[in-house]
Amino acid sequence: MERYDITAWRARYIEKMRKNRTVEKRPVVFLDETYIHNTYHAKSCWQSAEVPGLFTTESVGSRWIIAHVGSENGFVENALLIFKSQSKSSDYHDDMNSGNFLKWITEKVIPNLPEKSLVVMDNAPYHCTQLNKAPTMANFKSEMQQWLREKNLNFELTWTKAVLFDLIKQNKGQPTYAVDELLKSYNHEILRLPPYHCDLNPIEKIWSLVKKRVAEKNVDQDPKKNLKLTEEAFTSVTPEDWFVQCKHVEHLEDEYFRNHGLMDEEMDRIIISTASDSETESDDESNMDYDSGSDCCMSGINPIGDHNYVVKI
Repeated sequence: MERYDITAWRARYIEKMRKNRTVEKRPVVFLDETYIHNTYHAKSCWQSAEVPGLFTTESVGSRWIIAHVGSENGFVENALLIFKSQSKSSDYHDDMNSGNFLKWITEKVIPNLPEKSLVVMDNAPYHCTQLNKAPTMANFKSEMQQWLREKNLNFELTWTKAVLFDLIKQNKGQPTYAVDELLKSYNHEILRLPPYHCDLNPIEKIWSLVKKRVAEKNVDQDPKKNLKLTEEAFTSVTPEDWFVQCKHVEHLEDEYFRNHGLMDEEMDRIIISTASDSETESDDESNMDYDSGSDCCMSGINPIGDHNYVVKI
């Protein structure tokens, strides 16, 4: 979470959210997907001669995929999607592909969104289907050449794939995502959460609330009742529930914002020079040579961009 590119993403995200609160004031809606099993139940319950005890099973049973959108005013009306999983994978994301996701957005989400909404979502693969995807080294050489022709970029037929790919990287530009373009066509805007920051999406707490209410009533774990219990649990979630979670997330955003400033101050403080004046002058001269366009790099030193600074001791 504290890798430099993730913190930069988080800072841009929070800046946008804070600006929207005070200046743009678009309605903010949060989008996400989750799942629930037929056997999802409470761990304990009261029972008597009239009330049966919990029925337990080793199998988790069928899985239902859920997608919904909500804001501080509650769930967006008529946007709920529930369907039975057809996948054997342990990852519920495999049940939702780009086609199903865009169909849901088109038919159930967009018609019910407030005007000019700011739609917040994570970076699931089907949220990030590219329209302008450039070839990679996995593509055939002919496909790379065709892409360059369509971009009116000059190349030699004798060039290797590595050279062609280098030219593609220089000219591919920023990615364009299908869902972004779809929502933009209806005057909505998308904002993507920084990776590993589900705490900034209030719908995650709402999922927990919904599942808790399903578990409380799913005592006999009858598969025929699961869908009805889930729909009733969604109906029971009030605008007040949403408002509380949205305000909690705003508090977290403000905390991150303050911490970003403190982190900058700390980083400024820990710059310590142990060199003498003459050594510092020498270092400055070498830096000037490097900045003037030299491509040299220090032998044996690897770039730090992909390092993980979390070390287990």
